[in-house]
Amino acid sequence: MNHQLSGAWPVALSIAGFDPSSGAGIAADLKTFGAHGCYGVAALTALTIQNTQGVFAVYPTEPAVLKETVAALLSDGRVKAIKVGMVASRANAEVVSEILESNPALPSVLDPVIRSSSGTDLMDDSCQEYLREELIKRAHVITPNLFEASALTGLCVENLEAMKTAARKLAEMGARAVVVTGGHLDKATDVLYDGSGLEVFIGDRVKPDNTHGTGCTFSSAIAAHLALGRQLREAVVLAKAYVTEAIRKAYSVGPGQVPLNHLYRMTEPARLADHSAALPEPVS
Repeated sequence: MNHQLSGAWPVALSIAGFDPSSGAGIAADLKTFGAHGCYGVAALTALTIQNTQGVFAVYPTEPAVLKETVAALLSDGRVKAIKVGMVASRANAEVVSEILESNPALPSVLDPVIRSSSGTDLMDDSCQEYLREELIKRAHVITPNLFEASALTGLCVENLEAMKTAARKLAEMGARAVVVTGGHLDKATDVLYDGSGLEVFIGDRVKPDNTHGTGCTFSSAIAAHLALGRQLREAVVLAKAYVTEAIRKAYSVGPGQVPLNHLYRMTEPARLADHSAALPEPVS
C-alpha cells in the first residue's frame, strides 16, 4: 500500500530505557518528539522498576531483540534522527554502536546516561568503559551532564571553566560535538563545542525540584529539531528553551521527584522558536 507523505511529521527514533512513571527514558522522549511535531518510535534497551521516589531494578533487553527492533523500524525508511539514552549493558551498547555506524547520514544524539537522577547506577564498569572508548565516537553530538562529563573524562567538572575543558577533552576523545549541561549550577549553563568553536548558553534556573527527566528531554528535543532539519546550534538553543519552560510548568504526580511537563504547549499557543531562556554568553 502506498501512503502519501505530504505534510507528514518526520519520524524520530528513541533507543533508551523505559521509565514506567513516564518522567524519563522512552516515555519522555516520545512526549518530547510529539511536542515538537515529530512522530516518535522507540526501541527499548531496558525495563526499569521505578516511580517518582527512585529506581528499584533494571532489566536489560536482550541485545538480539534490541537489534531486530531497530532494524525493523529503520527498514520503514522514515526515520530522520536517532536519540540514544540509557543503554543498560555493554552488549546493548555494542548493538547501538553498530546501528549508528551503519547509519551515518542520520543525525544522532547520545545522552550518556550513567546514573539515574535519584542516584542509582544504570550501567556497570564494562559498559561505562565501552561508552567512553567507543560509543561517544559514533553519535553526531553527545549531551553529558556534570557527573557524566566527570565520569567520561576523569576531570572534576563542577563549574563553567571545567565544563569548557571537559567539552574539549571529549572532542579529543572522539566525540564529534559535545553539549555539557550544567542545570545544577547557580545559572542553568550549557557549553556547546563542535570541534572548532565553543559557545556558552545561560538560562534561568527555575524550580530546581522539577527536574526528573531533564537530560532525556533535552537530548530528545535536540534530536527532534535535527529531524526537522535544523542545524545543531539552533537545535540546542530551542531545546534549552523548551526544557526550561517544561520545568517551569511541571507539576507533581507523586511524593518524590517532579517530572517535566512535556506537553505544556497543549494548553497554550505553540512556541517552537522561543530563544528567551537560552541567551548565549560571549566567549573570550
